[in-house]
Amino acid sequence: MKKLLLSLTLLIVFTKVHSQIKYSYDNYGWNNILYHAHLGKPNYSYNDSFAIANKIYQISKSTVYYSTKGKASYSREIIDYDTKGRSYLRLKYADTGLKQKIYLMANRNYDEQGLLQSSYYRSPFITRSEFYEYYDSNKITKSTYFNHKSKYSGQTNIAYNALGKESNVSYFNHKQHLASAYEYYYHGNGQLKQTVLMDKKGKVKQVTDYTCDDIGKKVQKLKDTARICSIKSYLPNGHIVTTTNGFNYIGKPYKTLDIHDSLHQLLKYEVYLGIKEEFLYGTTYTYSNGHLIKNELNNHYNHKKPYQRITEYNEVGRVTKDESTYQISNSKQNIWKNTFTYNPNGLLTIEQSFKNGKLYSETKYTYKYYQ
Repeated sequence: MKKLLLSLTLLIVFTKVHSQIKYSYDNYGWNNILYHAHLGKPNYSYNDSFAIANKIYQISKSTVYYSTKGKASYSREIIDYDTKGRSYLRLKYADTGLKQKIYLMANRNYDEQGLLQSSYYRSPFITRSEFYEYYDSNKITKSTYFNHKSKYSGQTNIAYNALGKESNVSYFNHKQHLASAYEYYYHGNGQLKQTVLMDKKGKVKQVTDYTCDDIGKKVQKLKDTARICSIKSYLPNGHIVTTTNGFNYIGKPYKTLDIHDSLHQLLKYEVYLGIKEEFLYGTTYTYSNGHLIKNELNNHYNHKKPYQRITEYNEVGRVTKDESTYQISNSKQNIWKNTFTYNPNGLLTIEQSFKNGKLYSETKYTYKYYQ
């Protein structure tokens, strides 16, 4: 869904930077509990590269939360993998110390080719089953959804063009009636040219045009069309600056700025919102001897009380420092700091979280391996 709303929501602007340096998200939405960085685009694969490399078939995560009143609470999470690094079972437990209760369960089923056939998710808030259909290029053409009573609750149909790119995505409600649809149009080189959002009656609701009229021209929002204009400039030192102007989902103009060096490493990413281009979010990336330092500054929630986060990675992509500062008032801050311990294989074994210097939680990770 995020991909479909790229032209409309500022949330996806934030997703862009988080996909550059991230924890283990290469298992298609299951936030795995292995800490390692990927210095490229997200790999939407069902196979977890880290689980394969380490022959892991189960990860167990046990957390103790320490209360200021002296009473601790507990949680536990387990993820199971097959020999091809595909996670097929995920369980989360709430534990008061006297008994355990499963509050999240998810599983997946694959065919012999490794294609995901169905998935199931249950939590206190939602229970949902999904079934998938493919065509010969292994792209999903239909996703069908069922609720906690195994009753049909909707589906998504996807059509592709000759280049294998999405040409139409249609959403149907629980009565099998069309709820909305997106159509996609491309330039001859395969770049996205235009998206068209239609309502349940097939009437055009919004058009988003990705074609810039003039280099550097500000984007203008028309009655039913928003243009997303992206311009690249090349500096003498080899740096590439990309400036994008557009509108978010509530119609406010925004601008993003990202800078890459000659090695295509991301150096800076910033987001500005509104006609006055007020700073909203920014991240700088510093590289030194294989180490990476990521410094985030976020004014999204309250521009008078910004949030800052510094994350450091070592030469093999492990997180070595993670520290966040929340400005509560002019004179008061909350500082969160996480520390990490790894085993000789580079797998995370202990993560501790401190709030203003006091231990808040401790998580221990254990692994089981295929022989």
